[in-house]
Amino acid sequence: MGFLTIYILCHNRPDFARQTIQSVLGQSSQAFELIVSDNSSNDDVGLMLGDEFPDVTYIRRAPMLQPLEHFNRCIEEAQTDYFCLFHDDDVMSQDYVEEMEKCLEAYPLAIALGCNAKIESFGKLEARSSFRSFRQHEIIKSPQDLARRYFSGAQSGIAPFPGYLYNRQLVADERLPVEGGKYADVTWLLNLAGKGSVVWINKPLMTYRIHGSSDGTVESLRDRLRFLGYLKKNRTILGNGVLSDYRSFIYKKFLKSEIGSCSKRYLLAASFLKSYRWSRYARADYWMALAVRTVVKFAATS
Repeated sequence: MGFLTIYILCHNRPDFARQTIQSVLGQSSQAFELIVSDNSSNDDVGLMLGDEFPDVTYIRRAPMLQPLEHFNRCIEEAQTDYFCLFHDDDVMSQDYVEEMEKCLEAYPLAIALGCNAKIESFGKLEARSSFRSFRQHEIIKSPQDLARRYFSGAQSGIAPFPGYLYNRQLVADERLPVEGGKYADVTWLLNLAGKGSVVWINKPLMTYRIHGSSDGTVESLRDRLRFLGYLKKNRTILGNGVLSDYRSFIYKKFLKSEIGSCSKRYLLAASFLKSYRWSRYARADYWMALAVRTVVKFAATS
C-alpha cells in the first residue's frame, strides 16, 4: 500500500475544481496519489480535466451517486494507508501533505487528522480562522470531547470536514450514514472518535470557501432533527450536556421562524430555552469551555 490518496470529489463546478486541482498538484511533498472523482450531471469537469490535467487519474461516477454514497464509494476504493476526501471548491495549502506527515510521526495511532483553515466568504478572505487554539495540536480522545467542540455555547470553532486525513486501517468498515442527511459528516466524525484519537492541527492548511452554491449555506431543519435523534440515541456516550446544547441551538432557530406563534411546539421550545439558560451555568463543562475560549482570545491578542 502507498502512503496517501487525495480524492477531490467533484460535482458540476469545473472552475472551482481547476483551482482545487492546481493547489493539490502544487504540494511541497508529493507523497500522494491524486484521484478526481467526478459525480457531475454533465461533462464539464471531465472536459476541463482532459484538456488541462490529462495525467491526473479521473473516475467518472456513472450513473450518478447520491452525495453521501459518493463519499462512501471513495472510502471503499481507498487502497493506501491514509486518504483525504477533499471538496472541489476548497483550496489546499502548499504544505498540507508535508504538515500531515509531520503530525503522523507524532501521532501514528490517530484515526483522523483535521486542520485549521482560512475562510474565504464570497470571494473575500476573512480575518478569522476556522478554530482558535493556543496549542500546536488539539488532541480529541472521545466522541463527547469532539461533540462539545461542535455544540458547546462557549466553543472555539472546529476543523472543517474537507481538511481531514483518515487512517484507512482504523476506519475499517465505518461509513457515512446515508440516512444522516447533510449532517452525516459530524455523525461520521463522532463515530470515528469512538474508535481512536482525533488530532487537530492549529496551523491553517487549507482555505475553506463559502459561496452561493456551498452546501453549508442551505439550512435543513429536517436533517437537524435527524441529528438530534442521533444525539438522543447516543446520549450515554455523548452526555446530556451535549444534547441540551444542540437542542438549544435548534430551538433558537425554530423560535426565530415562528415569532408570534402560540403553538404547542413554540411554547415547548420557549420553556426549554428559559430553563436551559440557567441550567447550563451549573455545568462544569460549560465553564471549562468558556475558560478555554477566554485564554485563546487573550493569547491571540497578546
